[in-house]
Amino acid sequence: MTGNLIVVTGTTGSGKTTTCREFIDRHDDPWLHFGADNALGTLMSRKFVDGGARCDEGVCIEPADADDPDSPYELKLGAVGMPVIHAMHRMIAAALDFGMNIITDHVTTMNPPILEDCVRVLHGYPVLFVALKPPPEILDARIDGRLEDVARVVGMEQAKVTNERTRRGSQSIGREIYSHDCFDLVLDTGKLSPAEVAQAIAQRQRMGPGEGFGRLAGRFGVAG
Repeated sequence: MTGNLIVVTGTTGSGKTTTCREFIDRHDDPWLHFGADNALGTLMSRKFVDGGARCDEGVCIEPADADDPDSPYELKLGAVGMPVIHAMHRMIAAALDFGMNIITDHVTTMNPPILEDCVRVLHGYPVLFVALKPPPEILDARIDGRLEDVARVVGMEQAKVTNERTRRGSQSIGREIYSHDCFDLVLDTGKLSPAEVAQAIAQRQRMGPGEGFGRLAGRFGVAG
């Protein structure tokens, strides 16, 4: 029997990872948590992730105009970035085929076309598409709160640079994530606690899969 999938998306600092962990801890049934944090932060060397020495080949947040450092920042995928994302989607599909239930933290941007690849690979499975959308001031506070954690990985000097890039990129990434109306559930993680968010997702999941991925498949011209 095919497993169920919950895709939890949102910009940096929206609470995706915390939500997924809370969900699997509270749920009576076994759920696996696998997503962008695993694929980009653990399975692949940090040097290919934003702030790393070779992040231009992987995943980075950079000015939209390379000649203007004050231009809006945006998410960019290098030569290995999109293949890693595609592989992550295939890994999720393989687990679903074995009957495992998956909840994934994700950054489903329209541009770069992460959402389209996600839909193309996973639209045929039972999917619930959830967006976390706290207010901007909450996002800034959460990004600032990660400084020490980032510093333990890349050092304080690089951590400050990375955090500033992340803060500047968060807004534009959010626009790319929230630019459509195909979410099955939208939650304000500024008002709701992690436990309340996890409970709301569990309640909606018990009602069955959503229709968001199906609508997106139509928009992207995905057959089947």
